[in-house]
Amino acid sequence: MDQIKSNSADGETSTYYDVTQDPSAAARLSVKKRKQHADAAAAAYESQQDAQASSNVHIEPLSVENEIGDDAQLSSQADQVLKAQRFWENYRLHIFWFTLYQLLVAAIFVERAYYYSIEREHAGLRRIAGYGVTLTRGAASAMMFSYSTLLVTMARNIITRLRETFLNKYVPFDAAISAHKMMAFTALTYTVVHCIGHAFNFYHISTQTANDLTCLFREYYHLSDELPKFQFWMFNTLTGVSGYLATLVVVTMYIFAMPYARRYLFRTFWITHHLYIALYILLILHGSGRLVQPPLFQWFFVAPASIFAIDKLISYSRKKVELVVYKAEKLPSNVTHLQFKKPANFDYLSGQWVRIACLSLNESEYHPFTLTSAPSEPTLDLHIRAVGPWTQNLRTVYDPENPKNRDSHGAVSFPKLYLDGPFGEGHQDWFKYEIAVLVGGGIGVTPFASILKDVVYKQAAGIRFPAKKVYFLWVTRTQKQFEWMTDIIRHVEEEDKQQLTDIHIFITQFYQKFDLRTIMLYICERHFQKVSNRSLFSGLRSVTHFGRPQFDSFFEGLQELHNNVSQIGVFSCGPPPMTRAVEEGCVHCNQIEGPIFISHSENF
Repeated sequence: MDQIKSNSADGETSTYYDVTQDPSAAARLSVKKRKQHADAAAAAYESQQDAQASSNVHIEPLSVENEIGDDAQLSSQADQVLKAQRFWENYRLHIFWFTLYQLLVAAIFVERAYYYSIEREHAGLRRIAGYGVTLTRGAASAMMFSYSTLLVTMARNIITRLRETFLNKYVPFDAAISAHKMMAFTALTYTVVHCIGHAFNFYHISTQTANDLTCLFREYYHLSDELPKFQFWMFNTLTGVSGYLATLVVVTMYIFAMPYARRYLFRTFWITHHLYIALYILLILHGSGRLVQPPLFQWFFVAPASIFAIDKLISYSRKKVELVVYKAEKLPSNVTHLQFKKPANFDYLSGQWVRIACLSLNESEYHPFTLTSAPSEPTLDLHIRAVGPWTQNLRTVYDPENPKNRDSHGAVSFPKLYLDGPFGEGHQDWFKYEIAVLVGGGIGVTPFASILKDVVYKQAAGIRFPAKKVYFLWVTRTQKQFEWMTDIIRHVEEEDKQQLTDIHIFITQFYQKFDLRTIMLYICERHFQKVSNRSLFSGLRSVTHFGRPQFDSFFEGLQELHNNVSQIGVFSCGPPPMTRAVEEGCVHCNQIEGPIFISHSENF
């Protein structure tokens, strides 16, 4: 269902839609609109056939634009209320836990601040340093709680298992990474407040007499004729030195946790993020100095650290099992295909991901990738795109033409792998929705390769599951970039006896304005599709479109076509602009009466 725009002499633009391809494309528009647009598209082709070479006709990508009119306007109060209601329905768990966490941290801050402001108002340090003590003590306790709870969000194995329990209905476990970032930002905020408070404290303390300071800080010795200054408290006390070093560690970790560093300096990010061990040691030492109060950090730290330690033991129990790589291929678009041994008792769901380490690179450096094999297959498969130093080195190491991969007899032997996982995320829940929409962009199709193969396996095995229809939208510059995915789609088309899947391929190499050659390719593609029921470009029965999909209108069509369901699951994986467009489409359609779109997105 492609869009045709014709520019008239007065600058007006007429929009038509080609929706005559197959019944599955009906999901794009309402029934009435589809009939009107099909007639208009046919008339447009006939009337403009002779003038295509010289006219301003442009065949543009499938954009399925919203022609309903004013329903996209959210200025009215009713639209705003409906928008808020739908947002609450989609993210009520996230909002609840975010609010609860922030209120809990704020309560910890207020309790300590109240204690040192009111209950210890007449204490010596409070009288000298003023409300600087209030800031530092309140922020210190909030920091201790925030830095400690960060560990819980990184207990991947425990979170994956909890996803399969009834708790998944009440806790958004898929938002663990987002929660980790939120907690880290909260901890950083209170760290800044803590440092600002100490700036006031140091000023006031440095102006007191030596005898007064001896009474206030009995744990620290200095000469009676010596007046300790800022340098003494910072570099001559355990509290000062440990606090200074802890601040440097925090700054380093946050700098190299930025998106640019994670993408292009992943090893540096990986190394600096493992400084968390040093950070927790320094936080323990920071309180052990007893400069103001007895140490409290251990009371916040014990429970989260125990959970994290158990999770690490689970990972270590399987990390050191060496797995043989059976097959390695160098594919177009810098993609490397690895097929390796499936460990014993390794159970996973389609859409889950694992972490691997290559023994010939660094056996302790793990990187996450989504499995492209189905749970029913005897081996595990990964398709890894080389976008950074580690993945580029991996592509070289597993090059079949690499002389290092051949033994003395000339047989191919690849380096072994360590495996950690599997780990859960939102894509594994695709089968829980009656209507599921899978949107993959570029190498982001990897989780959906596993899911599509799992769909046909469940059909063949007679396994019953809630999903009644699975839409797969593959957005790629050209299907030749990922021919391995084309092979999987072809297999799905052959084995999908119940027509459960509806697959659409979007070729984005064509721009918004087309020349005559593109027009002819478009016409040939549509004619070939009608005659042979296959795409001229891919050889698949799946419909090939040109350009990028407009998700808001596509989802509107799904709302009309499947108005008997309450929820539609939308699972997207790909570059951030694409996943944002999917999220915006879901938000737009959730303002309209009909099924609610539940979105799960992952970026690479």
